[in-house]
Amino acid sequence: MTSPHYNELIFETELKVLERGKAHMENQNFIDHELRSQYEELLIHYEKLLKLSRKVFKISDAQGRALKKREAEIKSLLDNSSQGFLTFGENLLVHKEYSEECIRIFGQRIENKRITDLLCHDQLELRDKMTELLKCMFRQRSEGQHQALNELPQILFIHNKSISMEYKWMDNGEEMDTMMIILTDVTDRLQSKAKLEYLSFHDSLTSLYNRAYVEKVLPQLMAPSFLPLSLVVVDMNGLKLTNDVFGHQKGDQLIVHVAQLLGSSCRSSDIISRWGGDEFLLLLPNTSEAEAQALMDQIKKNGKKVHTDSVEISVSLGAATKKQEKMTFEELLQIAEARMYKNKLKESLDFRQRIIHNLRHLLDQQCYIADGHAQRVLDMCLRFAGLKGMEPHSIELSQIGLLARLHDIGKISIPKEILGKEGPLTEEEWEIMKSHSEVGYRMAQSIGEPGVAKSILALHERWDGTGYPYGLAQDQIPLSARLVAIVNAYDVMTHDQVYKKKRSQGQALSEIERLAGTQFDPELVRVFIERRQEIICEKSS
Repeated sequence: MTSPHYNELIFETELKVLERGKAHMENQNFIDHELRSQYEELLIHYEKLLKLSRKVFKISDAQGRALKKREAEIKSLLDNSSQGFLTFGENLLVHKEYSEECIRIFGQRIENKRITDLLCHDQLELRDKMTELLKCMFRQRSEGQHQALNELPQILFIHNKSISMEYKWMDNGEEMDTMMIILTDVTDRLQSKAKLEYLSFHDSLTSLYNRAYVEKVLPQLMAPSFLPLSLVVVDMNGLKLTNDVFGHQKGDQLIVHVAQLLGSSCRSSDIISRWGGDEFLLLLPNTSEAEAQALMDQIKKNGKKVHTDSVEISVSLGAATKKQEKMTFEELLQIAEARMYKNKLKESLDFRQRIIHNLRHLLDQQCYIADGHAQRVLDMCLRFAGLKGMEPHSIELSQIGLLARLHDIGKISIPKEILGKEGPLTEEEWEIMKSHSEVGYRMAQSIGEPGVAKSILALHERWDGTGYPYGLAQDQIPLSARLVAIVNAYDVMTHDQVYKKKRSQGQALSEIERLAGTQFDPELVRVFIERRQEIICEKSS
């Protein structure tokens, strides 16, 4: 194709030749005047033709430049559209014009490549099917082509990318002999969608199914083909205690441990879901009552093998089985929950005893407390309380005993660096140390001992009202707290501590007597000193 500049040069040359011809003719004497007249007329027409042709060429060149510019703009637009555009004909070979995105998708240049080899390079069966379908569509050349487009795959997996496919026939005004494919990389979109769907039906902490998923699949699970359908309600014990004492991070770890316990105990066909904060639901299709009971026994057995660094794993379980189609899920759940709460009530005393023992053991391991301290305080407190008139096996004496065992349990939450510090505590460290009373209070509340919790909170109150945390005075302080405070102080003084060497029995008693009426209840101090031989036996001294 000649350039616009070259075309213009030709016209300029022709016009100059024409002008020279006209000038030369005027200087000649033509004998044949008629021929001269015809030749002059021919020159005039030729000049007009040249000028008209020149104008046509200028217009054509301008249109050509505009068309090329338009083509460049369209190509740039397609190359930057994040979509692949390609075309091919009946031979299924890709035409040489395609967008840059196609190179990224296929990892190569694709002109004259067979389209089905590109799309299905590692799926031979699909490649053969698409090849036959496309060839058939080109041969048909009818309205049926549009309907046949729906049979082509809408998404293909190409070089680890999910590619959306859109097929279009190119209408040339006559026959549709060219097909365009628009390719869109939807990998991120599908992954985001899959992640969203996953989060919609899974618990983010445990990755178990959530309540929404259970409600979604319930209509299918309640069908006769899944009968008998058993449901197990699982309720965690000790989560509130863990959250209150060790923080919600430890509580979350306990929840994950329970989720793992359930996962290792159930079958792959069972649906395990986190139903609420500390409650899980197991849906067991084609599972009888006996099989559900066997599963609950297995969960209990497996739970004993799991060791954590805080509160032991303990769950209460209740099951119900749907045998008839008319039974609703709500009825099934109600029965299972009622049985779970019945078992929880029956197991609560045993669990409470175990958790007290475990916490006490954990405290003895982690804290700098003299060996046997808790047992000595317990023994002395029970004897002291008996001298104050508390009957054996009474509720008051039982409360005193539990308080003696748990009086310093809140120290579990205090960093070892502070508990074991040999020198005096800083103001900030002392504030942390004083918080153990409130932690102990929350722990006792969590195991269902509000009376003991109240006494733990008051253990560092003083008779004169200058103690902490609330500045209670005299009879505002529970009797059990006043009694345990004296015994605890005596045992601490008569045994070596990290921060202080032990004192003699006489020195300790003198110090307690000195603090009567300021730190300690003066009447209780009098009884403790007068009856010390009965309270402080040789075993505990």
